[in-house]
Amino acid sequence: MPSRICAGRAIGSGTFPVITIRLMAAVFLAAGLVEAASGTAYISNCCNYPSTVAILQAATLVQTGQIQVGTGAWDAVFTPDGAYAYISNNVSGSVSVVQTSTQTVVSTIPLGFSVEWMAIPPDGKQVFVESFDSADLGHLVAIDTSTNTVSQTKSFPAPLTSPMAISPDSTKLYLCFSTGNGSNSLTVFDTQNLAALATIPVYVAVSVALTPDGKFAYVPNFGSASKYSPNVAVVDTASNTVVASIPLNPRLTPSYLAVSPDGSVAYVGQFQFKTGSRPAIAVIRTSDNRLVDSILLSPTADPGKIIFSPDGTKAYVTEYTSSAIDVFDVAKNQLTSTLPLLGSVHGLAISPDGTTLLAPNSGSSRASAVDTASGSVLASIPVGDMSGGSTAFPEFGGAAVSPDGTRAYFTNLFSGNVTVIETASNTVLASVPSGAGPVGIVLSPDGSTAYVAGQNQNSVTVINTSTFATQGIALPRFGYPTSLAITPDGRYVYVASDNIPPDFGFTLSYVFVIDTSTNAVVRTIIAPHPVGITISPDGTKAYVVCATASASLLTISTASNQITGTVALTGGFGGFDPTTAGIVVTPDGSRVFADDGADGTVWEIDTATNRVLSAIPVGTSPGQLALTPDGTEIWAADYAAAAVSVIDVASGAVVRTVSLGNPSFGVAFTPQ
Repeated sequence: MPSRICAGRAIGSGTFPVITIRLMAAVFLAAGLVEAASGTAYISNCCNYPSTVAILQAATLVQTGQIQVGTGAWDAVFTPDGAYAYISNNVSGSVSVVQTSTQTVVSTIPLGFSVEWMAIPPDGKQVFVESFDSADLGHLVAIDTSTNTVSQTKSFPAPLTSPMAISPDSTKLYLCFSTGNGSNSLTVFDTQNLAALATIPVYVAVSVALTPDGKFAYVPNFGSASKYSPNVAVVDTASNTVVASIPLNPRLTPSYLAVSPDGSVAYVGQFQFKTGSRPAIAVIRTSDNRLVDSILLSPTADPGKIIFSPDGTKAYVTEYTSSAIDVFDVAKNQLTSTLPLLGSVHGLAISPDGTTLLAPNSGSSRASAVDTASGSVLASIPVGDMSGGSTAFPEFGGAAVSPDGTRAYFTNLFSGNVTVIETASNTVLASVPSGAGPVGIVLSPDGSTAYVAGQNQNSVTVINTSTFATQGIALPRFGYPTSLAITPDGRYVYVASDNIPPDFGFTLSYVFVIDTSTNAVVRTIIAPHPVGITISPDGTKAYVVCATASASLLTISTASNQITGTVALTGGFGGFDPTTAGIVVTPDGSRVFADDGADGTVWEIDTATNRVLSAIPVGTSPGQLALTPDGTEIWAADYAAAAVSVIDVASGAVVRTVSLGNPSFGVAFTPQ
């Protein structure tokens, strides 16, 4: 996935603060909704669906509607008169033109490249769009707003990935640009012909914003090549020289910057650089270029684009990995509220009259409710961003259904949250931040607690399903936890934590055991690249599928937490990154069905003899496996195909497929 700043940045780790919201049911009702019946399958269905743009009242943050645009919605800008909004679609490589009075897309402009940040000059004649192609070549594209066609394009030898700024007279465009030698600079372009007018050396320039009078540009940067010394460079736009340098906290990394409408203050986002540091918004007084305040954020916040309300009383900051918007009181320099959204929020725009916010949700995933008898899709519910619009990640989203069948839970790998759906109405009940890279999810037997494996933060997030309060459990050894299982009595959670193969004998992977009464890790078991895990119905054994050079199945005694058996599976593991596999055990405990998350095979194993009974050809790349409540069928999602394969347990054969139209991973059933 492309970096959000010129220099690149790492996704933070940790557990996000608890933020829940009941989104308006009318917004998320899918066409042809019917009440979820017994035997309904809930399937994480990803990648190629259109994204949505949330329409919010700026004063109350109440969502009043949503607009369906392209795939991977990224940024938004309003025309100066507020009549239209332009939305960049990163994955589909297009720009959607929205008529704000009707909230409809009136034009789609194909650009042919991945697109991100946009800027519109005060005269409103052009929209400038940053984009890049598969060869990492950058392109600056100008769109004529009178015809909604591309009027000019300028290409660069490196991607463009930072917000731009345009002078008040609409004649100059300021852009962070890679010089090709590992450092960045601020480059000034003529908006009429995209000719470069000046280059101001600023080491690893991150973003840029202008004062309202256009006299100064503020540029967060990394300082120098010899020593990391983050600061904000102040550039005199008349002479194109740096006239001041405002030091920033060296334990944090600077991100995006915005200047208030009256030009009195600048807000700079800063995310965690060193462990123990607290992300913050740095407040700069522009009259004397002094850092006058620092607004602390949650420990794992990842501040993104910043905008001010037209009257300058509020500032809005996107939180990239937690899919939320932070709202600040500018007079008090205080965080006042946070609003979670479905997918990753990159860009944000406010209407010229200050009444409306547009928040592109980059999520392009759905939760599909499928009738298990007929295979027909009952509902398709927008959720978060499971895949970043790419099929390169074979663990799009985990799925789980509460024991009473009233709720379905979906993890969203890229937007860092869990979507909670009410199955009676198939509407979104809540969006719960769960940390970076959530994959597997399992519920306690009484449904009171959800446990989420955080692949990108090496932890497990515990969610109280009544309050949606969260707690993080750090795992004691490094790895990529992706799969979980809970004992029938709810006392222990087993976590499969893979690591990057090939290991050559040096990289260890683990199965961790968590005591749910204390939420502490009580045992660490070395296992060769565990990618899927389940517990026997009687709770005495944990079965683990391992993706080594040739896949294998381990048996772990839950009494001793020792490996008591190993079964070699035919075939091999074809992946090179931590992945997630599927595994289920039959209700009588006699057989285990497992895949390795890499090839089109599900293996059937006799647990009494530790012998492979059959290798079942299934789809292309089966992911999560789920057993129907009556134990007669296994549904195998497929992250490389557009259908779920249904295996008859008795015969061990695929008896039908359920078409979804897009790849899938997680599967869970309501009880019969």
